Amino acid sequence: MHILVIDIGGTSAKVWKTGEDDKLKIPTGKEFTPQKLVEEVRRTVSDWDYDRVSIGYPGHVTNGHPSAEAANLGSGWVGFDYPAGLGCPVRIMNDACMQALGSYEGGRMLYLGLGTSLGSTFIYDGTIVPLSLGHLKLYGDETLVMHVSRKALEAHGSKVFREAVNAAAVMLKDAFQADYVVIGGGNAKKLKELPEGCRRGGNHNAYFGGLRMWDDASKIVSVPTLSVVPAPPDAANSA
Repeated sequence: MHILVIDIGGTSAKVWKTGEDDKLKIPTGKEFTPQKLVEEVRRTVSDWDYDRVSIGYPGHVTNGHPSAEAANLGSGWVGFDYPAGLGCPVRIMNDACMQALGSYEGGRMLYLGLGTSLGSTFIYDGTIVPLSLGHLKLYGDETLVMHVSRKALEAHGSKVFREAVNAAAVMLKDAFQADYVVIGGGNAKKLKELPEGCRRGGNHNAYFGGLRMWDDASKIVSVPTLSVVPAPPDAANSA
């Protein structure tokens, strides 16, 4: 089984085929739609051999389908026919969940993804629980996302950003009684020393999560498969 893994973010979509170092980036943004994703994937990986696709989507996913439009992308993600567009079975998971899945080493793990916004996931003895922690208060009436997002990093600088991330990680580790916290996403590289019980993850963990999404023998995850359904032979004459 050859798996193509796509991790969609607010500024780029990372695409892997055979290894964590074998990837390319596709620019995204407010005008980026699923049709553009399909076009770019078909254009840039036309010589790659794959028969399954895993997608990490930066928004709500219900029963393996995007159930809300992504705030930092164009429209059309809900209801799009991904298997038809990509030509093979597809499995879709929230992007933070996919990175968390690739980071998981058992027990109770809290994942915090530092990117355009804040992604968060809790895995409890193999059960994935998607979270939306960005609206929780960190300092007074100021929320987590106001202090640990990319915009916060640019506005406040690296030192203040690191202090806020560490404070949030300690608070949330205690609140969830997590055995450990993995801090990943593109801005995790801005961190230096981490609190006890926390470790740094990386975007490459999305690749491993994408592979695990197809591991049907695993107790970690069960993700519905979106498959290509061929039209009946006489479909063209049925209208």
